[in-house]
Amino acid sequence: MSRMLEVIYEDNVLKPLTPIEGLQEHERVVVILCPRTGKEGLRKLAGTLTHEEADAMRKVINEEFEKIEGEW
Repeated sequence: MSRMLEVIYEDNVLKPLTPIEGLQEHERVVVILCPRTGKEGLRKLAGTLTHEEADAMRKVINEEFEKIEGEW
């Protein structure tokens, strides 16, 4: 079972923002940390890609999501 969820770091503890179903108390899991990008950062990128680059990026994103569809 792999899934992505948002957490907050408080008091030296990662705390999920929503309950995690299917996880037992004291169960060990592996966590990969990726800082969440703010909307302001994304807005700075708007208009920096050509239409061709944006289409290529959209295609890659769609292909990657198709690979994981149903795994969530």
